[in-house]
Amino acid sequence: MTIIYVHDNNQSQNITCSDGSQGVLRVSKLNNAMRYSFKFYSHAHLGFWLDKHQFYDGKSLIVKGILEDERLEIKFVN
Repeated sequence: MTIIYVHDNNQSQNITCSDGSQGVLRVSKLNNAMRYSFKFYSHAHLGFWLDKHQFYDGKSLIVKGILEDERLEIKFVN
């Protein structure tokens, strides 16, 4: 499982993962609802998005890929 380290400040930010890969978290508001979109550099991991109720410390998720599924976890950092 790969851990994604993020700041819980509702702002777009660069992110790092436990495997050393990096990416960006874009925070946007769509129809008065928060959306957290994760994109990774060098195609290290598949991109995905979460809504406000799905975005929390310790969130474990599976992103389905064409060849294999990937297990990820969100970890809030200071």
